[in-house]
Amino acid sequence: MATANRILANFDARISEIQIIPENRATKIVIESKMHDQLSGESKIVKIVFSDVAAIDFRINFFDSGVGSEAAGLYQIDEKQFIEKLAQEIFERRKSIYLLEGDYDYCEKDPGDLLNTLDIYENFMPAINNYRVFVQNVDAGVYVVVAKDVQIVG
Repeated sequence: MATANRILANFDARISEIQIIPENRATKIVIESKMHDQLSGESKIVKIVFSDVAAIDFRINFFDSGVGSEAAGLYQIDEKQFIEKLAQEIFERRKSIYLLEGDYDYCEKDPGDLLNTLDIYENFMPAINNYRVFVQNVDAGVYVVVAKDVQIVG
C-alpha cells in the first residue's frame, strides 16, 4: 500500500475555482482553495499550482458527506507502482467511456490501436520517476493530480 506525506496542513479545504491550462507536457492546473489555517485560526485563500501535469482525477462523494476531509491536508505520494496504477486506471476509464460514446472499430488485441496505447509518444512512462501524486481530500470527495511539481501561493 502506498504511503503519503502531508506537504500542506490545512483544514476545511474547499475548491472554489479550478483552472486547467493544457500545454501537452507543460500542462498546469491552478486550484484556488479556501483553507482554514490551524496556526493562525484564520481562513485564507491560497492557490495550489501543479506543473507538468500528466493526469488529474476527481472522485466525488455525496455532496453532503465530509468523509475523507478529516485527512486535513495536501498529501504527496512518490511510489512508482502507485503512479503507474493510477495512470492505468485513468487511461482505462477514459477508454471505456470513449467506447460508450462513439462508433469506433476497436480491436482489443491490436497493439497498433491507439486505445490500447497508454503512452503514445513515450513521454510519460520513461520519465515516471520524475512524477508524484498529489491528493487533497475535500468535502465533496478527493482530487488526485499526477504532476512533476506543486507550489502553494498565498
